[in-house]
Amino acid sequence: MNALIGAETRMLNERYAAGGEAAVSEEIARRIQEPRLPRLFYLLVDAQGRKIGGNLAHWPERLGQREEWAGVRHSLRGWIDSAEDVDFVGSSTQFAGGERLLVARHYQDISEYLRLTLTVLTQTMLTTIVLGSVGAVVQVLITERRLRQVNRSITDILGGELSRRIPVTGGHPDDDYTRLIVNFNHMLDRIAQLMEGLKQLSDNIAHDLRTPLTRLRNNLASLELDERGETREQVAGLIEESDALLATFNALLRIAQIESGNKRLAFAATDLATILRDVCEFYEPLAADKDQQVRLDLPAVCAGSFDRDLLFQAFANLLDNAIKYAPPGAHIDVRLTEEAQQHCVAVCDDGPGIPQAEREKVFQRFYRVEGSRSLHPGNGLGLSLVQAVINLHGGSVTLGDNSPGLRVSVILPRLPAA
Repeated sequence: MNALIGAETRMLNERYAAGGEAAVSEEIARRIQEPRLPRLFYLLVDAQGRKIGGNLAHWPERLGQREEWAGVRHSLRGWIDSAEDVDFVGSSTQFAGGERLLVARHYQDISEYLRLTLTVLTQTMLTTIVLGSVGAVVQVLITERRLRQVNRSITDILGGELSRRIPVTGGHPDDDYTRLIVNFNHMLDRIAQLMEGLKQLSDNIAHDLRTPLTRLRNNLASLELDERGETREQVAGLIEESDALLATFNALLRIAQIESGNKRLAFAATDLATILRDVCEFYEPLAADKDQQVRLDLPAVCAGSFDRDLLFQAFANLLDNAIKYAPPGAHIDVRLTEEAQQHCVAVCDDGPGIPQAEREKVFQRFYRVEGSRSLHPGNGLGLSLVQAVINLHGGSVTLGDNSPGLRVSVILPRLPAA
């Protein structure tokens, strides 16, 4: 407000310099009549205090004669050209010829101006807050959508879709989120290259070794044996060892194929209960040779989307281990239960079990529990294959204590039959 009165005073000073008191009086009269200009009080008096022009009747007594800014709470009745009582703030100045000029403004106008300014500021702040809140909500929604997209992609990758990448959409190419996704995809590409190289190396080794082993085995089988039993027994032993090595390499290749995720193409509508019945029926003669009893607790039907051959092999490995390590006369239980979102399979025996410290290690390739190497032949790949098959189906396999014996728990998600 001081700036407005100061500007008005300077402008009238310029008019005085250009045309004297007459020019100032004329300009004051024009400005009083101009409705588009701010409402101001003017008073121009001569050196003796007589009014020359303006809309004030006489010079305020409390203002004095010197140049100054003043805020005066004073009744102007009788010296303003109306009967209105007002308070004002103004500035006075004295010209070179002794004339004095007063430019003032209503406190009411100032209050109105301040109220309007406060209203504008309040509305601006509210608008800023609303727009900022809307912008924040929109940004949060965009971020959540991006994170859900990232989470879905990562879940698919963990589920075996190693070629899946996180799409780079909805962001500026140079923002932090986009750069993060691009770098993450580059990392996945590099990991995929390393895994592919390792897989290729493993496949090459397995194929390169399987070929000469197969040839060795066939050559041993085709030897013309002499009449000595020792030679016949030695060749039979070599053939048996060759078969064991071939079985090991075939198991390695099988696990590699399963872990690559390509076997998902064989998923189809399958009855899990039928698979378990077939496995138990297949191994029943082997259990009978050790006077073991295989007990089933299965529902009539348990339909879902599975790879039948892989699950048959996985549960066959579990049942084979139970029969192999449980003592004669043992009981082996195979149970299947259904829950809201999953199938639960348990294979339990009352054999020696596996120490808790080694239950995670037995899923590693070629790992075997101490004490079992000399008692039971094997290559340490059976449980590795089981875990690979169950992981392919999106499930889990854990080992627990059956008190006594071992409890193998397999959880498979309930997938709709294809």
